[in-house]
Amino acid sequence: MIKNISEIGSVNFVSSRRAQRISLTVKADGKIRVAVPKRASMAEAERFVLNKKMWIKRQLNRLAGVDAVANEYAEKIKELDIDEAAAAIAARLQELADEFGFSYNRVTFRNQKTRWGSCSAKNNLSLNIKLALLPAELRDLILVHELVHTRIKNHGPLFWQELENIYPNARELDRRINHLGGLLQIPLS
Repeated sequence: MIKNISEIGSVNFVSSRRAQRISLTVKADGKIRVAVPKRASMAEAERFVLNKKMWIKRQLNRLAGVDAVANEYAEKIKELDIDEAAAAIAARLQELADEFGFSYNRVTFRNQKTRWGSCSAKNNLSLNIKLALLPAELRDLILVHELVHTRIKNHGPLFWQELENIYPNARELDRRINHLGGLLQIPLS
């Protein structure tokens, strides 16, 4: 059953035999689906959605941001030379490691959909090839972020202190990076 809920729009309430509890999903296309277990009433499901209204609006805004980023970067992605981008990022990573006294074992490049990079327990770095599309200061912050993980394997206070020793505005740059998270979802052509 589809109901229109103010400030949210259409919500598809689906009765489900398998659902153990009421669950809410905001799909990538912006459609909202609520799985309602047989033992729950539609009134309960509606109350659940109303209680989650702010969360739903945040998800819809995030999806709108993904679309805006996709539109902005669509041409840049088509023109991305993966081999050239990987070589440039690897060279910059080594420059930053040398400049700030970090070391790492190996670096690989992937087209990840959820993260810009990661650092393994053995200090192998995996970097998203789409880093090549970011402004230099954001790309460098991500590279240094992963280099800091070669010393500190979590995001605790010591990690942020180390990162902020290099980039005093690291948290502000991190927020800017988060706004570009939609870029991760765009497929490479």
